[in-house]
Amino acid sequence: MKIKGVKKSGIISYLTLAFFLYLFINISVSAKLQIDEKETAKSKIDTIIYKPSFDYKFSKAKPNIIVDNDSSLHCLFKKLRHLRESPNDSVKTVSVVHIGDSHIQADFFTGTVRKLMNHYFGNPGRGLIAPNRLMKSNNGRHYKITSPDKWKHSFVVKPNGIPIGVTGLGLQTQNLTADINILTVDESFPGEWDFNKVTAYCNLEKTDIYLFQPNVVEIDTVNSFAKAFLLENYTNNVDMSFISPEKEISVSGFHLSNGKRGVFYNSIGINGAKFCNYNQCSEDFYRQIASLEPDLVIISLGTNEAMAKVIDEDRLHSDVSDFVFNIRHSSPNTCVIFTTPVETFARAGRKMPTLPNHKAGKVRDVIAGFAERNKYPYWDLYNIAGGKGSAPEWNKKKLFVRDRIHLTQRGYEYQGELLFEALIKSYNQYIKADI
Repeated sequence: MKIKGVKKSGIISYLTLAFFLYLFINISVSAKLQIDEKETAKSKIDTIIYKPSFDYKFSKAKPNIIVDNDSSLHCLFKKLRHLRESPNDSVKTVSVVHIGDSHIQADFFTGTVRKLMNHYFGNPGRGLIAPNRLMKSNNGRHYKITSPDKWKHSFVVKPNGIPIGVTGLGLQTQNLTADINILTVDESFPGEWDFNKVTAYCNLEKTDIYLFQPNVVEIDTVNSFAKAFLLENYTNNVDMSFISPEKEISVSGFHLSNGKRGVFYNSIGINGAKFCNYNQCSEDFYRQIASLEPDLVIISLGTNEAMAKVIDEDRLHSDVSDFVFNIRHSSPNTCVIFTTPVETFARAGRKMPTLPNHKAGKVRDVIAGFAERNKYPYWDLYNIAGGKGSAPEWNKKKLFVRDRIHLTQRGYEYQGELLFEALIKSYNQYIKADI
C-alpha cells in the first residue's frame, strides 16, 4: 500500500528517528530518576552535627580527628548506626570501656563523653561504677556507694593480695556479713539514672549476695565473679547484703542497667596508674572486663609515665604491647583506640611547677608509633591540644588546677567534647561512604 505523496523510504526514516528519540527520552528519564534517588538517599544520611560548646584557640593545635588508616572502627560504627536507625534491630546496646589513670577516675572527661553518647545513641544505664569512696578516694559521677562496715582495699598501683576486679580495685572485709547501699544521682532530668538490673562483682566462691528489694524477679550469675539481679520496677536506690561463712567478703564494683537501647560508657580509672600497673593484674581482671562485652576499649594512659626522670622508650613500648595483648586475649572481638596524653607541667615538689614537661612528647611518640605500626586507631590529643609548648597556653586559659598536671572540671569536659567530636567525624565519614 502506498501513501500518497510520501515515499516508503521516508516513512522508514521517520519511524527510525522516532524509535531512537523514544530510547533517548527513556534513558534520560531513567538516569534522572537514578540521580534523584541518589540525591534523596544523600539527603537522608543519618549524620550527626556536633561542635564542642567550648571554643578555645591554641596556636599549634592539629585537626581534631581519629587516625584510623585501617578502618578498624567500622564494626563499631555499624552497631551505632543500627542503634539510631533500626529500633527493632537485634543490636540493643553498644559497650565502651575507657581505661586510664586519674584523668579517667575523676570522670569529668569520661562523664562528658557518656552524656553525649547517651544523648545521640540512647541511655541503657549508668554502666560500671566503682566503690572508690569506700577506699577513701575520689568517686565517679552520678552515684554514691556507702557502707557501715570497714573495708581494706587494694588497687592496681598498690596491690596487696586483696583480689582486684573489673574496676581496677578491690575491697575486702573479714566479717561474716557486710552491707552496701547504691544510690544514683540524676543530673539532667528525674529518673535519668534509674535502673532495674544491678550486677555485683565479688568472689562468689566464698560470698553470697542478697538484695533487699521486694520486687526481685530474676537472679543470674556470671562465672564465679558476678551476680545479677533483675527488678520488676525501676529504682535509684538498693541495699545489698554480702554473707561469707569464711569471713572473707571481696567486692570490686557494680554495673547498673535499665533494659533500654543505647551506649554503655564504662570507665575504669585509677589515680597514678601506668600501663605496667594494669599488666600486673591477674587474668581475672581481664576476664571481668570481657564480661562487659566491650565493642570498644579506649586506652588513656601515659601521663604518669611522662613523670619519670628518664623515659625508657623500649620498656614503655613493651608495656603498651603487653596491655593490648591482655585486652585482646580476653576480648578478641573488641576495637581498641589509644589516646595520647596532653603536655602538662613538670613536678616541682611543694613548689608551683613552672616548666612544661616535654617528656610527654616522647610518651606520645611511643604510643602513636605503636598504634601506627600495629594498625590500631589513635586519637592524638597531644597534638590536638597544641603539642610541645602547649601547657602554658592551657594554663593561661585556666584549664589546669594548681598542680598543673590535672585539669579543671571545665578542662576535662573540653577534652570529653573533643573526643566525642572526633568519634562523630569518623562516624559521619562511615555513614556517607556506606550509602
